[in-house]
Amino acid sequence: MVKPCSHIIFTQQGSGRSQVITFDYLCSVEINQSIETLTDTCTITLPRRISYKGRLISLAQDTIDGKAIFKRGDKVEVQLGYDGKLKTRFIGYIKEVKNAIPIQISCEDSMYLLKKGKYSRPNKECSLSELMKDMLPNGLDFHAADMSLGPFRVNQATPAKVLESLKEDGIFSYFRNIVDGNTVKAVLYVGLAFWTDNRKEGKFTFAKNIIHDSDIQYKLDEDVLLKVKATSIMADNSRIEVEVGDDEGEIRTVFKYKIGKEDLQKFAESEMQRFKYTGYHGTIPTFGEPAMEKGDIANITGSQYNPDGKYLIKANKITSGTQGYKQTLTIDQVLTS
Repeated sequence: MVKPCSHIIFTQQGSGRSQVITFDYLCSVEINQSIETLTDTCTITLPRRISYKGRLISLAQDTIDGKAIFKRGDKVEVQLGYDGKLKTRFIGYIKEVKNAIPIQISCEDSMYLLKKGKYSRPNKECSLSELMKDMLPNGLDFHAADMSLGPFRVNQATPAKVLESLKEDGIFSYFRNIVDGNTVKAVLYVGLAFWTDNRKEGKFTFAKNIIHDSDIQYKLDEDVLLKVKATSIMADNSRIEVEVGDDEGEIRTVFKYKIGKEDLQKFAESEMQRFKYTGYHGTIPTFGEPAMEKGDIANITGSQYNPDGKYLIKANKITSGTQGYKQTLTIDQVLTS
């Protein structure tokens, strides 16, 4: 039987506090990640009795050598795995330390860095990549889709607010943890919902590493109620909109740039075919391995009643603690069926 393990790294930030604190045990950790949200989150709960440098730590405000042990803005890396084989599952920063017993630490991914500072630019044409180069802090790695934004103005907004406004126009933004040699770094991806680079494929089988099937259903496309709202954003920022599908269906919103109503209608219908598929729908509870991230591919081996298929993962909830090391994958689109 394999044994779950963890390694939490806190890197203190700020004047006079630069040191690394590590813990190889915790009470629980919960990581929530999704392509649909700007920010991934992580909540770490430490045991009631935990020590550092020989001193018992019980409260959030405890100090060592007169310096706070945990503080807002400190960097956090969470590594999880089995039998000592660890993988980085979260990189981010402390947002809040709750003054409670046990200590609970709330964290945000690297989007935390983009929620401070103000950025402005005149109403000039630019590409998405040009905007990122101009707006993002020096040293922050990013990949941007090749697209023009047309005239684009920003007035005293944080980079995160700008990315949020782009999301309203169908331009996705989120961080992915990318392996770079012997290290893992957070890279901002802007533009597409799903990217093909650095994408992993994990194999999942019913009654093996899929814990149960109560939250996943196999549906025929004709039984899926869905509505697609398509918007074309023109060069002058005006919009053309069309809708296709079921009036009572789940709404999917898609975007195009600078195409007319006839082409937009065709695009909406093609997107409907992509979303309204025959295959698995819902969430898949699995063990912690193979370790998957949002944007990866779940290769599902079906049961005697349902076929195999590959599906894009749009969200993942990762937990580790007394109940073991687990993932809950939310699948979005079928790649093969």
